[in-house]
Amino acid sequence: MPTSTPNTEPSTTLQAALAHAELGWPVIPGAIWHDGHFASPVDELPVTSPCLRPIKAATTDAELVREWWSTPGLHQPNVFTVTGPEVGAFAVAESLVMTLADDPWFAGLPTPVLAFPNMPIAYFLVRPPMPSVLMSDEARVMKAGMPMPLPPSALETTPVIWLVTPEQAGNRLMPGDALADLIQSYEKRKSA
Repeated sequence: MPTSTPNTEPSTTLQAALAHAELGWPVIPGAIWHDGHFASPVDELPVTSPCLRPIKAATTDAELVREWWSTPGLHQPNVFTVTGPEVGAFAVAESLVMTLADDPWFAGLPTPVLAFPNMPIAYFLVRPPMPSVLMSDEARVMKAGMPMPLPPSALETTPVIWLVTPEQAGNRLMPGDALADLIQSYEKRKSA
């Protein structure tokens, strides 16, 4: 597996944070995973939160993003967005992910999907408002205020990857209610 050199890692995470902010997704610098706990990317000392700033500080301000991801240290911060008025998310079980991805309606109106390799769940990013109720055994709505790591973040050696990139989704988010309807249509077919 290729590793990032100190000269390329900062531009990659900074570029990603700026690109996500440009899409209107508020970003916040995130801790790294080191020796079994969240740690400061500056010195690898333990921290109590995966977010290095208060969640309410998440921003789309390019100048602030450049400042946050230009802090010198051993590592660059991970890139997080925070669910709320601009970005929502559904956690979807692996058993349903491919079914949704193969659906012709989803193919016509895709949304960014991220995952951790070898984990049985993916996260579909959507545009709020979010449904208040989702009747599904295989998907759930992520509550507002939830930090979500975005590529190229990693938890130790496990990268966060795109299954559907923002570019593949036309740099837009599917409406949350539309994805909820699609999920519930599969739930109804499965139970019939």
